[in-house]
Amino acid sequence: MKPKISIIFTSYNHREYLVQSLNSLIEQTYRDFELIIIDDCSTDGSQDILKEYQKYPFVRLFLNEINSGSYVKASNFGAEKAIGEYIIFAQCDDFAEPNQLEKLVEHVSEDFGVIFSKSILIDANNKVLGDDFSLREKAFREFCKNGGGISGSIMSQFLSKGCVIPNLSAALIRNDLYSKVGRLSEKYLVAADWDFWLKLSLITNFYYINSPLNNFRQHEATIRSSIKIKKQILEIYNIFYDFISQNNLSKAAIRDFQVGAGAIWISFFKSDKRSWIQSFISISRETSKFEKRNIWFLWLGFIYKIKEVVNR
Repeated sequence: MKPKISIIFTSYNHREYLVQSLNSLIEQTYRDFELIIIDDCSTDGSQDILKEYQKYPFVRLFLNEINSGSYVKASNFGAEKAIGEYIIFAQCDDFAEPNQLEKLVEHVSEDFGVIFSKSILIDANNKVLGDDFSLREKAFREFCKNGGGISGSIMSQFLSKGCVIPNLSAALIRNDLYSKVGRLSEKYLVAADWDFWLKLSLITNFYYINSPLNNFRQHEATIRSSIKIKKQILEIYNIFYDFISQNNLSKAAIRDFQVGAGAIWISFFKSDKRSWIQSFISISRETSKFEKRNIWFLWLGFIYKIKEVVNR
């Protein structure tokens, strides 16, 4: 028996993409779903468009009167309303392929709590930029080149070096497991999904479909600053070292996360060298609270990144 799916669609000030995004969900070939729409107090006329979709009997619309301040809070609110055995979080600026749900459901089983796919990367004008798979680390690309199951322990290793499911819109999640891990953590602003996947890796296996089923929009880079870089790096350190301290990991697994934290820190250098240098002293001081050998693991992370480039 095929499961009922709850699509949690969060909206905030992306009026220009709503029709494309919502129509891609309304027109799915797999029909046993409900669509829960949460608008987080948009100010650009989004709500007028969203109200038009109330004509569909499977749509439930919730309009927040006060902005929650976080897509995570809006997502959790929607998930609380879900009645499906599986949920998928849809972002208002992305859009799905017509057969996304159909293909994800094909791999539903007790063995896999999360089924996810490759995503096409697009710009603001729908121009294809590439796909997320090509950006993943070598170990992930080699293991998943033909798709298939990924044990929780192996997924944890992949997640120690990068968020290999960078797009919530690409993943179908068992609803009971979403609740079991305590939902998306509202203490994180930029990497709540990364924390979520790590927690799920402790209790379930994953399944990867190596064909694109959704389109993940990449917006033009906003003005960067040392403050923004610091905030992102510290959030990831917080997630990694909470994961280490709260779970009985092997020494090898702990080292994966220590080196991974350093690799992620060094990766920001490429995107904004000036801000990275300006924030170095401050980040060094703050990350030392998590890891006294933070500079050593920054160096090991740098070596790891060099090897990735050489072996790509």
